[in-house]
Amino acid sequence: MKNKLEKEVNKNELNDVISLSKKILKVLYFVFIACLVLASIIACQKLNVFGIVFEFIKVISPFFIGFVVAWLLRPLVLKLNEKIHNNTLSSIIVFAAFVLILLILLYTFIPTVYTEVNELVGLLPGFVERITDNINELFAGLADNGLNLGDFKDKLLLNITSLSTDIAKGLPSTIINMVVSLFSGIGTFVMGLIIGIYMLIDYENIGKHFKNMFPKSLQNDVYILSSRMSTEVRKCVNGTFLVALMVLVCDSIGFALVGLNAPLLFGLVCGITDLIPYIGPYIGGAAAVIVGFTQDPLIGIGTLIICVIVQIVESYILQPIVMSKASNLHPIVIIIALLVFGHFFGILGMVLATPCLAVLRVLFEFAKEKYPLLK
Repeated sequence: MKNKLEKEVNKNELNDVISLSKKILKVLYFVFIACLVLASIIACQKLNVFGIVFEFIKVISPFFIGFVVAWLLRPLVLKLNEKIHNNTLSSIIVFAAFVLILLILLYTFIPTVYTEVNELVGLLPGFVERITDNINELFAGLADNGLNLGDFKDKLLLNITSLSTDIAKGLPSTIINMVVSLFSGIGTFVMGLIIGIYMLIDYENIGKHFKNMFPKSLQNDVYILSSRMSTEVRKCVNGTFLVALMVLVCDSIGFALVGLNAPLLFGLVCGITDLIPYIGPYIGGAAAVIVGFTQDPLIGIGTLIICVIVQIVESYILQPIVMSKASNLHPIVIIIALLVFGHFFGILGMVLATPCLAVLRVLFEFAKEKYPLLK
């Protein structure tokens, strides 16, 4: 009887050891994959692989733009095709609607934002004067209490004046350069749209040709993997852009109600920075709050309240409903990816971090299905 109990205990202990070993191996595997990805990024950066890739993308940018447009519009074409049963007609209708909406947005936003930028630059001296007065009052109060920081105050005021001068001089030229770049890229974009309509109409055949590029033994795996990647990335892109659009609209309306100068401009900044998970909304909101306080304390407080309310709604209502946990990734993993991608690729890398993680997750899950030892 005693020997039987000892055997059962040994079996239980052995099972525990095996289970713990599997968990340790799984953690080590994750660490290995993370190190491998990081090493690959560093190696590509050292060898200027990314520079070569970006130059290649510039050359084929019309095809890249066309593919992205076709990929984004394909679900709408499939929905419409269920009713009219004509793929070509469905593609043309969806594409025409997309171009029309794009033209309306450009016609509405660009003149308004440009006007608000000019107004903001004109108000900049007044903002600097208010900030200077507040700093002088603050340091005067400190001096009355026996704390003399005159040299620090002079350096601080000099830096603020220099920064405001640089902004006043550089912002219009930056806007002009952006507009020039936009117009210079219009030809490429239009060519991309033309390619996009052809890709949209012939989307299924393009997919078949891509699959046929691989050996027959791999074609089924390629189809499954590409479909899963497309689904996951689409969830991230659709959810993120929809939430960012809602943030743009809500912030712009709120900023206009509290009397903030250039509300649409700051709403646009908040919407764009909201594309960066977790830290993006604070980056965009900080600029609006600072300008609000320099304009008037009550406006600053109102701007801060609007930013907090929109952030709460975005975090606890919009994100759960719209995103539906699309990325299905732990926040710590996303934050680490933001730090890594932001370090190597800047703001664009932070925006692309979550879709890239979603692709890596699909690859990892597919590898586990193919190789059960990774489970």
